[in-house]
Amino acid sequence: MSKSSPIATAGSKPNEPARAVSRTPHHGPPHDASRETLESIAFAFVLALLFRTFVAEAFVIPTGSMAPTLFGRNKDIVCTECHYKYEVGASDELDDDGYLVRRVDDSVCPNCRHLNKIRDLPVFKGDRILVNKFPYQIGSPERWDVIVFRYPEDPQKNYIKRLVGLPGESIRISRGDVYARQAEQSGFEILRKQNPNKQKVLQQIVYDDRYPPVDLLAKGWPERWTPMAQTADETTLDGWNKDDDSWRRDAASRSLSIDSVEETKWVRYQHLIPHRGDWSSSGDDDSAKEARPELITDFCGYNSYTGGRGPNLDDDRFWVGDLTLNCTLEITSVKGPQAELLLELVEGVRRYRCQIDVTSGTATLLRNDDLATDPTAMDVKMASAATPIHGPGKYNITFANVDDRLCLWVNGGWLNSGLVPFGSGAEFSAPANRNPQQADLVPAGFAVRGMAARVSNLVLQRDIYYRAESVPNNDYDGHEQELADSLRIRDSLSNPAEYGDLYARNAREVTFRGLGQDEFFVMGDNSPRSQDSRLWPNRRHAINRHAVPRQALLGKAFFIYWPHGVPFLNNGKGFNVLNHSTDRDPRGAPVVDTYPEYVIPFYPQWWRWKLIR
Repeated sequence: MSKSSPIATAGSKPNEPARAVSRTPHHGPPHDASRETLESIAFAFVLALLFRTFVAEAFVIPTGSMAPTLFGRNKDIVCTECHYKYEVGASDELDDDGYLVRRVDDSVCPNCRHLNKIRDLPVFKGDRILVNKFPYQIGSPERWDVIVFRYPEDPQKNYIKRLVGLPGESIRISRGDVYARQAEQSGFEILRKQNPNKQKVLQQIVYDDRYPPVDLLAKGWPERWTPMAQTADETTLDGWNKDDDSWRRDAASRSLSIDSVEETKWVRYQHLIPHRGDWSSSGDDDSAKEARPELITDFCGYNSYTGGRGPNLDDDRFWVGDLTLNCTLEITSVKGPQAELLLELVEGVRRYRCQIDVTSGTATLLRNDDLATDPTAMDVKMASAATPIHGPGKYNITFANVDDRLCLWVNGGWLNSGLVPFGSGAEFSAPANRNPQQADLVPAGFAVRGMAARVSNLVLQRDIYYRAESVPNNDYDGHEQELADSLRIRDSLSNPAEYGDLYARNAREVTFRGLGQDEFFVMGDNSPRSQDSRLWPNRRHAINRHAVPRQALLGKAFFIYWPHGVPFLNNGKGFNVLNHSTDRDPRGAPVVDTYPEYVIPFYPQWWRWKLIR
């Protein structure tokens, strides 16, 4: 409300005859500026309250249950070995009342698995996000939305999770995937992200070749991406042998190059994980020679720390077969009409390929027959589509096998995602045999024929593995895990047959009963550390302990408007302000005076201002 303008009046000049002057009548009490100011403040407050109630509201993420989509209280890490940047959760440093319990000490890099000292690194509060309430006032939530809701067990608390199950559905979690069934359906169907671009941003790191463990490689540790050729030798790794006569490696630029050849020449990935003793070896022993590839697991760097209230260095135990291969392909010349690029992802008994004719740009999706044991057997054609790959040029490529669907992106950007439209032909049903095979030790690869090319920016990712955990009954607040005997199965990661046998005999899937017509099922992206629909107690004695009722929904999280700032000066650490007191807190626990509440100066982390998918 703006202040009213004063009312103008007419006067009379000296020596002029008096004349009648028309005046605007004054209505109401005398003008009171202070009252108008108070009214304006009250009106603005009401508008803000209405906006907060019905349109949008800001929230701070306290914990890491939605990592890596959203970060709770965390530390930023730059690995001292490979220089890969990642985040580690620090919520466990504080108790439920905000008092320091114990600082996190060490963290394992998710890229090279080097142990980093992180105790004295700055601690940052969680992401600040905006939640749009309007869509749920007039419409219904959509599957895979990130939603904020009142926690059913304590409506005074707000939770944030991803919406997975819709009204009327029964939910099943099996081998890392989520399935749903409507009451009238006979079987469960896998829940894919209908928008593949949402699926793409949810992938988690397996290995980024742009950040190699230089010191370890200098000691003789083998590269993970290796030129290989397939032979009939049964003593080799699924028939794959090292090939020194095809691709050339440039260690400085982290690239692989090849001249034009008539034969198909492959480069394969091996998940070569160094163990603690490998980092301290001098290079004179045989540790590098004994490096053995392992199955890719659900290792989560955000959870990899010692200290706090819950050490999690070795929490990974489940094989993940849903992989995404990213690379940059630079074609310098094409020789002949048979020039092609092959991309391959292996999952169990299946081999999925994308074959791209670089003269026409046509991409064809292929898979092998489940019963075929001969790698040269004819593949089953799934779908074809046109791509921008035509002859010489530079192409950014992503090939994914996630949730029983193949996806290909080429030259994605701000205005165009680059998704190649294969349609429903890219979808498939999982094979009957779900166990890992020997081929899963070389699970990703690429090959070229009839062209000179250079490949760089190799990044391998994995899908979220949703753990099949649940609460067994209404009287017990503990929970049952997907796999109780985790140590034995972790020791078998280099032996797929043994792993598959142990998993088949000891693991379980979990099914949650049908939701009501106004109920939803939610899970966190950080499945190993998420208190979600799978694991809620039931002190309220609800029929469906796992359900979020419609009236508890507050809105859809749509934007990260303030991730924590980035400190600078003082060697990039900034300066601590408002440290915790050196006195003991009210519970008598000692508080370390180097534990900062804030660090200055800092600049905005603008590259993480983004829409939430």
